[in-house]
Amino acid sequence: MQHDPDLQAVHLEQRGIDARDAGRHAEAESYFARAVLKAPARPISWLGLALSQIDQQRVSAAIASLYRARDLSPQSGVVNHLLDSLSGTTSARAPESYVIWLFNTYAANFDNHLARLAYQGPDMLRRLALRADWCEDKSRAILDIGCGTGLSGLPFAPYASRLDGIDLAIGMLNQARRRAIYDDLHHGEAHAVLGAMPENSYDTVLAADTLIYIGDVAELFRLVATRLKPGGSFLFTVETGETGFKLTQSGRYSQSDAYLRDCATGLFAFSDHIEGTIRIEAGKFTPARAYRLTRL
Repeated sequence: MQHDPDLQAVHLEQRGIDARDAGRHAEAESYFARAVLKAPARPISWLGLALSQIDQQRVSAAIASLYRARDLSPQSGVVNHLLDSLSGTTSARAPESYVIWLFNTYAANFDNHLARLAYQGPDMLRRLALRADWCEDKSRAILDIGCGTGLSGLPFAPYASRLDGIDLAIGMLNQARRRAIYDDLHHGEAHAVLGAMPENSYDTVLAADTLIYIGDVAELFRLVATRLKPGGSFLFTVETGETGFKLTQSGRYSQSDAYLRDCATGLFAFSDHIEGTIRIEAGKFTPARAYRLTRL
């Protein structure tokens, strides 16, 4: 009896996913390579192969695999965003489908994953609050954009009379809900959710590791400014860029200080910032900045 090639490919894909999750990237590549031989018309096999090649910093091979995936699934936001990131094309922001896929994939083990990367985003934002002599008096209405599992909101709960969150990935919101620190959690894309909120609603808006998936932040700055009360604070992190905004090979965006200041013109004053590193990736520290802006 002949075996169904698609079923064999699914089995190999799962073994590849398991190996990749365990950090065995060469082994993962071998499973995905066998999967594309079994069923070459499955875009998910080609995507898995590309991801395992990216993990091993084999960019040319990953691009070739992604082109095969795109031939089979031309509208895939995941594939097209990864192709843009590896080929040097900078889009305005990551597709919603890419963000949902990425964070729903990581949701269950996200906190442990960030711990392994020595992630510093929430700590950098909290340092800005301490430098501003904020009191932990539960007096601030705070909105956490891209709240994820709640890691970014956790250090700010003592400051909050109300703490709300926004995230595009339902898996992340489910994890955040378990922390029981948020008064309200909004499922949706940040621009859309902010646009539907009343003006002058919050004393503070947080965005830890959120702008790295929104390259062009001009519209986000405008929306945040109108939702903040006059004199309110916008605290956020970025990965440090040299000019403008740029989509990097990590699939994340960097922004330059000059670009951020340009976007803030007429909306915010730059009150404070911290230079540092936000994570370790491929054995290297990722340079980052955390900012505290004040609404004019």
